Amino acid sequence: MHLIFIPNFIKSNKTYIGIVPFGGYVYTEEILTKTRYIIITITPFIIISIILPIILGFLSLLNPLIILIILLNSIGSGVDILSLILVFIQVPSGANLVSNGSSNYWKKL
Repeated sequence: MHLIFIPNFIKSNKTYIGIVPFGGYVYTEEILTKTRYIIITITPFIIISIILPIILGFLSLLNPLIILIILLNSIGSGVDILSLILVFIQVPSGANLVSNGSSNYWKKL
């Protein structure tokens, strides 16, 4: 779900997806604004762990398996939330972020 919020991900030569034993990942070396990075990071958590359970609850479609999947997604989103907190604390407003391997950099415009 992170992938669909990356600008021009279909045409990008700098955006990659992969699967690892415990899930998948999206990686981009595109230059992102702080706001775009925040949207990419937090939207899957909000949709899957907050909005989806509310909708399924109103429709009486929540069952133990779905609740378990939602809970596992919430736990897996811990890294996204940590990343979000670090960006809020360390990156000034109006800055751009870029990933280079396992390192992330920002530059204020």
